[in-house]
Amino acid sequence: MSPINSLSGSDRQDEVSALIETLHATGQRLEVLTAGEVDTVTNRRGRTIMLRRAQDHMRFNEAAKQTAILNALPAHIALLDAQGRIISVNQAWRQFADANALGASAYGVGLNYLDICDNARGDNAVEAQQVATGIRSVLTGAVKSVSLEYPSHSPTAQRWFLMAVTPLADQSPHGVVVMHLDITERKLAERTVIRLNRVYAVLSGINALIVRVSDRDELFRDACRVAVDAGGFRMAMIAIVDRGTLTLAPIASAGKDKALLSTIKSILSSAADAPKTMSARAIREKRAVVSNDSQHDPQVIFNTKYAESGVFSMAVLPLIVSNEAVGALALYAGEIDFFQEEELKLLTELAGDIAFAMDHLDKQERLNYLAYYDVLTGLANRSLFLERVAQYMRIAAIGGHPLALFLIDLERFRNINDSLGRLVGDELLRQVAQWLIHHAAGDVNLLARVGPDHFAVVMPVVKLDGDLTRLVEKWIQNFLTHLFRLNDAAFRISVKLGVALFPQDGADADTLFKHAEVSLKKAKSSGERYLFYTQAMTHAGTDKLNLENQLRQALDNDEFELYYQPKVNLVSGKMTGAEALIRWNDPRTGLVPPDQFIPTLEETGLIHEVGRWALRQTIKDYLGWRAAGLPVVRIAVNVSPLQLRDRGFIEEIRQAISIDAQAAAGLELEITESLIMENVQHSIASLRALHDMGISIAIDDFGTGFSSLSYLSKFSVDTLKIDRSFVIEMTESAQGLALVSTIINLAHALKLKVVAEGVETEAQARLLRELDCDEMQGYLFSRPVPVGIFEVKFLNSTVVG
Repeated sequence: MSPINSLSGSDRQDEVSALIETLHATGQRLEVLTAGEVDTVTNRRGRTIMLRRAQDHMRFNEAAKQTAILNALPAHIALLDAQGRIISVNQAWRQFADANALGASAYGVGLNYLDICDNARGDNAVEAQQVATGIRSVLTGAVKSVSLEYPSHSPTAQRWFLMAVTPLADQSPHGVVVMHLDITERKLAERTVIRLNRVYAVLSGINALIVRVSDRDELFRDACRVAVDAGGFRMAMIAIVDRGTLTLAPIASAGKDKALLSTIKSILSSAADAPKTMSARAIREKRAVVSNDSQHDPQVIFNTKYAESGVFSMAVLPLIVSNEAVGALALYAGEIDFFQEEELKLLTELAGDIAFAMDHLDKQERLNYLAYYDVLTGLANRSLFLERVAQYMRIAAIGGHPLALFLIDLERFRNINDSLGRLVGDELLRQVAQWLIHHAAGDVNLLARVGPDHFAVVMPVVKLDGDLTRLVEKWIQNFLTHLFRLNDAAFRISVKLGVALFPQDGADADTLFKHAEVSLKKAKSSGERYLFYTQAMTHAGTDKLNLENQLRQALDNDEFELYYQPKVNLVSGKMTGAEALIRWNDPRTGLVPPDQFIPTLEETGLIHEVGRWALRQTIKDYLGWRAAGLPVVRIAVNVSPLQLRDRGFIEEIRQAISIDAQAAAGLELEITESLIMENVQHSIASLRALHDMGISIAIDDFGTGFSSLSYLSKFSVDTLKIDRSFVIEMTESAQGLALVSTIINLAHALKLKVVAEGVETEAQARLLRELDCDEMQGYLFSRPVPVGIFEVKFLNSTVVG
């Protein structure tokens, strides 16, 4: 047993007290002996002993160093003892306490931090209890350290902290260091990244959607769905401006809160409340309107309802097309302050993309509409009509019943359009369309506008015991008796119809339509009110098409030639002029009569080129005769209606005669009376221009055009040509003779020369001579002859007068 262990308790305590007194006295003596100038001394054994003053100084310096280090750290740091009492805090802790009015309690020093956490109440109570649990686990040695992130929000700011708890010593715990590091900036940055990622997900999803959608409803519906599913928004809505009522109408939405959506719709439909909404402001101002705290924001009309639905931020972005706000995209978030600058920038881009897609789809729909519908009447166009006819034909084939296709032509529509104006013409077409819907087709899908003044009707089922002819006649009669009101006036319009039947007139829609066209053309040319298609019509059409192709080849191959027919003075019998007449020398069939090809030249417009050739060839022949020293006369060339209507005709004549100064003197232009009377003012100006060039003008077929005699004196003409029909009638009736006599006297009174056409007998010539007619032209003197014969037979001094 050691001596110490043998001592009693009181003796042991006395001995400890004596030793302390001895150590204290020894320390003081050492301080005196060293005069306070040394920190350590060495005993006889060589052991170094630190003096107490030096130990105190060292501890002070160490404490000061630790305090400086702790104060230099940005974290809020408190040292707790083993019971959890705060024994020290750093400068950051004190500053935080001052800023948050917590400095009155000596910054918490002396308080039990564990008790504070255990007794916490309110929004942060759960996090406080987690902090207490973590500190206790370190104090008991259960864990080496604890870290925890937690929010600590105030009414004015949102803050997050990272708490780290570590022991004061590695051995048995004497306390812990509690460090709170403000990580608000990092958390805000993380939240920003999360928000931006959500917005990017929405932007990406909707842009992918825009590429594939084909209609607006799908675009709106799926855009809202993407905003909720990919963006995590509580709700999304798209509303479109109703231009009729100038209100916003929600047309697509996504989100779980149907009650909130119902409230929004109710507000937007309210005339009193709608203008106050954020959506209305976004439309008016054409900019995004945002509320980042919808529960307390006065601009939010029903903020309580939003709060109940978990909505704490909302943004309304206008959808702008062609600088006009046509709708709005509304997004509802479950977080406060969700819509920041970066998010709004992306969402504005998103709204622009949706608006672009709307515009693109609208234009695509417009193009699709134009591809299949007539804009003026709203009826199907030819393309869509033929698709529908094809469908009905398949049904008819299965059902074993006929089908009828009607083509309708409005007569004199061009006259109405030209005289009353295009707007009136358009209104007539709209009224005709409505009449046909209600009185002919019965269903708008059976009707189409297939040309400027052409409509088509399909009758899907023709009853075998029905009288289709009687039905067509009834249509025409009812249409004719209907009054179309245009410009406060009533008009009756007549129509022509062409009809083709399936299956006998065509096995497919195109063929059936083509045959209905053929029958309509035949009805128009024959004067019939309607015609049903027959096979003979196609043959005639094919023949006409072949003739057109042959005439084009004839022009290219120089197969046309001029024949000349003399005009002679009725008194002297001498030739005074000639008429150039076009002939076609077809290498397959020989000489083709004019009445078999001239109408086709007129219909196809080839008369322009052939007439131009005839004019230049006549001038060429005339100048050739002059150059050869032959006695020459004026040569008349016929002018077709198409040529005179052409705005470039006068200039064309000027260029033709410009090749020689004598060309005009040898040229006469014959223009029919009916053609001149089509447009009197145009004719007056044109004839004056031609006459000023030195060209002689003759009115052909005079007496057949029902001209007004008051205009005759205004025309710059030189000759009247009496039509052949009057010459024939002159020898058959007194009335005919009187008519010819009147024409001759009238012409002479106006100092015009008179030429009688188609004179074939001596009796006709004698009467004309007695009536004082100047010249005649006809088979009595000569048929039209080729240029070679004309030169030899007529261009000599014995025949030319």
